Amino acid sequence: MSSNHLSGTHRNAARHIVVRSAFVLNKGNLGGRVVSGAGFTLLGIVLRTLLTIGSMSILARLLTPADFGYIAMAAVVTEFAGLLNSFGLANILIQRRVVSRVQLDTVFWASLLIGGVITLLVFGISFASGWLFADEVTGDLLRVLCLTFLFGSLATVHEALISRLMRFRIEFWIQICTIVIRSIVAIILAYQGFGVWSLVAGAITGSIVGPVLLLIAVPYLPRFRFHLRYLISSWKASGSYMGNTVIYYVSMNVDIFLIGRQLGAQALGYYQNARSLSDDVRGRIAMPLQRVLFPALSALQDDQARLQQSVLRCARLLAAIICPIGFGLAAISSDLVPVLYGDQWLAMIPILSMLGVSAALRGSTAIASSLFNSQNKVGLGFRYNLAGMILLVVSVLLTLPHGLTSVAAVISANALFSVLTLRVSFGLIALGTGDIINVLLRPILASCAMWGCILLLQQNLASSPLHVSLKLLLDIAFGALVYSLFLHLLSRQYLAEFRELSRRLLRAH
Repeated sequence: MSSNHLSGTHRNAARHIVVRSAFVLNKGNLGGRVVSGAGFTLLGIVLRTLLTIGSMSILARLLTPADFGYIAMAAVVTEFAGLLNSFGLANILIQRRVVSRVQLDTVFWASLLIGGVITLLVFGISFASGWLFADEVTGDLLRVLCLTFLFGSLATVHEALISRLMRFRIEFWIQICTIVIRSIVAIILAYQGFGVWSLVAGAITGSIVGPVLLLIAVPYLPRFRFHLRYLISSWKASGSYMGNTVIYYVSMNVDIFLIGRQLGAQALGYYQNARSLSDDVRGRIAMPLQRVLFPALSALQDDQARLQQSVLRCARLLAAIICPIGFGLAAISSDLVPVLYGDQWLAMIPILSMLGVSAALRGSTAIASSLFNSQNKVGLGFRYNLAGMILLVVSVLLTLPHGLTSVAAVISANALFSVLTLRVSFGLIALGTGDIINVLLRPILASCAMWGCILLLQQNLASSPLHVSLKLLLDIAFGALVYSLFLHLLSRQYLAEFRELSRRLLRAH
C-alpha cells in the first residue's frame, strides 16, 4: 500500500473523528471551555473592532456619505443572507444534545437550497429597487450582492459544529483573517476610484473567504443524503427560530429602509455609520458572547441551581463591560467623529450620542436570547420580539417627519423594552426583578457618572490648544478611570469577578 494512500486514509479518519466528536454536547470541563471561549471571543472583539474602525476610517476619507448610504440601502435586503439562509436549522443543531451525521447532511442541503432560492429572490427584487428605495443605484448593487446568500449557506453546518465543539480559537482566526482580507480589497479598490463598488467587492470577498476557511478548519463534507422526516420534525422549532430571525431583521432594518427612502442616501450615510459604531457594542461584544453561552447554557438546562449562578455571573459581567462602552460612545462622540471620519461627517455626532445609550441597554440585556433558546422557549421569545418590533416600527413612522435626530431619539427610547424581555427570560429559570436590578443598576449608575465627568473634562479642554485626537485619548482614559472607581465603590463584587475571570483566562491559555 502506497504512502500517499495511507496519508489519505489518515486524513479521512481524522476528519471523521472531528465530526463525530460534535454529535453529543460535552459537559466535561464546561466552565473551563466557556472561559477559554470567552477569552478568544473578547480578544476577537478587540481586534475586529480595531480592524473595522481602522478600515472604516480610511474608507470614510476615500468615499462619500452617499456611497455608504447606497450600500446601507442594499444591506436592507442582503442582510437576509446571514439571517435567513439556514431557516433556524443551525440553532437546532447547536441546542440539541445529540445529533447524527444524517441530520448534519440534511441541514446542509436544506440550507443550500434555501440560500439558492433567496439568491434568486433578491436578484428579482433588485429590478424593483427603483420603486422600493426610490433610487436606481441600489438595484445594480443587489444584482451582485445577492451572491452572498448562496456563499453564506455553505457555512451553516460548519458554524454549528464549531459552536457544538466550542472551538472558539478556530473561529477567532477565521474571523480575523476574513476581516483583514475583506478590508484590504475594499480599501485598494476605493483608492483606485471605484466608489461604492469597492464596498461591494469587500462584501463579496468576505462571503467567499469565510466559508472556505471554515471548510479548511472543520473538515465536514456533506454526503448526498436527505432525511425529510427530521426536517419535518424540526419544522415547528425552525419556524420559531426563523420567526425570531425575521423580527430581528425588521427591527434592525426598518429605520434604514425608511430613512433611505424618505431622507435620501446622504442622510442615511450619516445615520448608518453612527449606527454601525454603536452596533459594534452589541454586534461585536454581546452577540459573540451569546454564541459562547448558548451551547453552554443548553448543556446546563437540567441543572437549575448551576444555571442560575452561571446566568447571573455572565449577565453581571456583560453589563459591566457593555454599559460603559455604550455610554462612553455617547459621551465622546463630539471628539470621536472628527478623528475617525473627518469634518464631512460632523452631522452624525448627535445621532451617535443617542444610539450609544441604546446600544448599552440592548447589549447589556442580550443574554435573554440565549436563555430563550437554551430553555427551548423560542416561541415565547418570538412573541416578545414581535411586540418590540411593532413598537419600533410605529415609533419610527411617527417621528420620521421630524428628522433624523428624532428617529435616533425614539430608537434609543425603544431600548427600554429589552429590559422587559430580559425579565421574562429570567423568569424561565426562577430569577426575578431583584436579579435584574442587581445585574443592571450599578453598571448604569457608574456609566452615568462617567458620562458626566467626561462632559466636565470636555468643557475644561474646549479652549485648550491640544489636538482633537489627544483630547479623545484623554476622554477615554479619564472615562475608564472614573467608571472603574465608581463601579468599585458601588460593589466590590465586580473586581473580584474580573480577577477570577482573568485568572481562569490565563490558566485556560
